[in-house]
Amino acid sequence: MTPNETYNVPFDLTQDGIASVLGITRAHASLELKKLKEMGKVDDWQAHIKGSGTKRRVYYLLPEGIAEAEMLTKRFEDAGIAVEALLDMKRCDPGIMWDSLSENDKTTFGRACVFRIQIPRKTLDEMSTGVIPIDFYGMTCMSGAVREKYLSLADPEKVRAWNSYAADWFVDNDKMGEHEQEKLYHLVKAGRNKEACKLTVRVSEKFIENPNEDLLSILKEMMTVEPKTTEQIYNIRAKVALACGDSEYAFACADVLSDYLTNDADLIRAEAYMVSGDPEKGFALASAQYNKAPSSRAALIAAKCLYKLKKYDEASNYLASAYSQLTSDSNATGIDDILMMRAGIAYDRGRIDESLSYLGKAKMAARKTKAKERIDAFTKNIKNGKKVNFD
Repeated sequence: MTPNETYNVPFDLTQDGIASVLGITRAHASLELKKLKEMGKVDDWQAHIKGSGTKRRVYYLLPEGIAEAEMLTKRFEDAGIAVEALLDMKRCDPGIMWDSLSENDKTTFGRACVFRIQIPRKTLDEMSTGVIPIDFYGMTCMSGAVREKYLSLADPEKVRAWNSYAADWFVDNDKMGEHEQEKLYHLVKAGRNKEACKLTVRVSEKFIENPNEDLLSILKEMMTVEPKTTEQIYNIRAKVALACGDSEYAFACADVLSDYLTNDADLIRAEAYMVSGDPEKGFALASAQYNKAPSSRAALIAAKCLYKLKKYDEASNYLASAYSQLTSDSNATGIDDILMMRAGIAYDRGRIDESLSYLGKAKMAARKTKAKERIDAFTKNIKNGKKVNFD
């Protein structure tokens, strides 16, 4: 690019960008660029950087610089060196790159690789060889493919140590608890199972409210579970598995929970049957548990199974029982689920106004942001005449 371009110039052409690619400090890059400018090989200008509203000094090659660059490129190519691989970490031979690093730099680079989210580059040690890619804001920006490529070359014990470093980094730098899932990931990868169990139990509500496939895989990887947390951990695992549609793993969790004197195992199995497409078996288990020990949870699961079977009157009876249980216990948790089911029954029967009324009440009762967003989506679609599936 040349001074004709004053907007959306890449960050790569700034001193920081050039230093990042070369694996040197910004101060070192500044000195070298000054020398090249004095030699008449480069020049600079002020331009707006892409992704930022500010102007910064950026550099370009003058004719003498272009001629030398072409000469250097030819020398590399004649020697069998791929220039593009030098400039793009994704194209580098990972073995050659890894072997070129000093032991200290391997540690720094390895630590950068285990992080799955961007962190400030300045929180990692400086490197004398190699480079850790950063963006305009000084945050690490290594792709998943690159990370995995280099981690596969490292000693497993060192990878565990780097993950332990990352777990401690989150303990020190994530005071607001915005990255609990990442913290859990690194604790598990580091083999710090006792701490992983404590974290899972401590933030169980957050995990259950935000289930996802990645969280489920992390929970599955916790090979050793602390005995005093076994029941809680397997309950959490089961709930996340059910939310992700993994009925097979939910059944496996239920088998472990069978050793405990609670109704959790059969209620999890009931939900797993429902998720796997067998609501009749789900209802049989849930209703049996409800008859043995009436609870709002058993009643709600039974109602959901009956709803799937389109037995709306029976489902409504169980919903009434669930509502009665919750109100008698002064417990508002689950009220929105009951109202959502009532909205679904009314909708399926063609009572649109009644369905919308229940949705409005469900939103007022909902405590979770995701639940409110889901209710809003249903309401909007119904009002716009779009078909809605309350399953």
